Amino acid sequence: MTETAPDALAGGDARPFCEPGRAPARKSSRLVTLGVTGDWAFAAGTLLLALRRHNPDLGADILVFHDDGLRPSDRALLEGLGARCEPFAVACDGLRPEAVRLLSPLSLAKFACFRLLADYESVLWLDTDLVVQDDVGDVFSHGPLALAVEDPEFTGEGRTCGAAVNFYEPVPGVDGDAPNLNTGVMVWRRGLRDPEALERRCLDFLQAHGPKLRYPDQAALNALAQWMRIERPGELAELPRRFNCHPRNPAAVYAPVVHAFGAYKLWNDGLTAACFPEWQRDYARWLRLGGSPYAGPVDNAAYGEGGAFYLLRGLFDTIGKSEQALNSLRERLAAESAARKKLEDLLRRL
Repeated sequence: MTETAPDALAGGDARPFCEPGRAPARKSSRLVTLGVTGDWAFAAGTLLLALRRHNPDLGADILVFHDDGLRPSDRALLEGLGARCEPFAVACDGLRPEAVRLLSPLSLAKFACFRLLADYESVLWLDTDLVVQDDVGDVFSHGPLALAVEDPEFTGEGRTCGAAVNFYEPVPGVDGDAPNLNTGVMVWRRGLRDPEALERRCLDFLQAHGPKLRYPDQAALNALAQWMRIERPGELAELPRRFNCHPRNPAAVYAPVVHAFGAYKLWNDGLTAACFPEWQRDYARWLRLGGSPYAGPVDNAAYGEGGAFYLLRGLFDTIGKSEQALNSLRERLAAESAARKKLEDLLRRL
């Protein structure tokens, strides 16, 4: 038996580095945005399931930018989870091939969030390699532009990487030694002046320095933040680490948002999976709804055998056996009801 997804809630838009789209069908003053390629639909669906479960009163529209690889069945499920899905055609011209391989092209969709302030009081961007573990409603109060300093636990050395990590070679005017800002969770809020001009500044940066950029979206936004610290210091805010905590951080189990940036994700590494079984539970729900699965390899699979992956398989077995038992019980009840009716009819004739 396939679960039924909740009704759809929200809308969206798309632009430079994408084909023009329709304006959002606004129902709320707040917007949550994601960007996903078709092969990562499972990550978006799992994230939305957790977001809705922990934030039933979030009161935000949801917009998912996607490429043409999104399956119609996955799109229907995402819409059933409250999202409006909008195509986003990414132009990666000028970027190094290795940068394109490292990058999820739909990460460039976050630049469209500047424009979306024309329709919303606040906009939240979430990368899809996240696990939501608690209420995130107060994240919308940060800004006018807010993003977090990279979690120092990521390096394993207790220090944050410099912004230079985003570049293959130095770019004039960018301080590579400044603490790196992670763009996986970002907030835009009314009060940000000329947001479309800031979007254009980011896109111009990509076009001017494309071959030098390792992580293009993060490189452009770090450069923008450094400029804003000087030119618009009151408009740039640091997002608390609890909204962008790396799995290696011992406090991650208590964080509302855990961001598995780097090579090891919540689905491709058994050790990470074992630490966050809640993500696996929501992934199981996504699969139960009929969503497409993760189809790649899994590192450190031995850790997963005794942890979340094992529990996930056990969960599927338990659900399947429970469904069989329920179906059997329904059949027995139906048979008993029919037998009782025959007996009552017989007694009435006596």
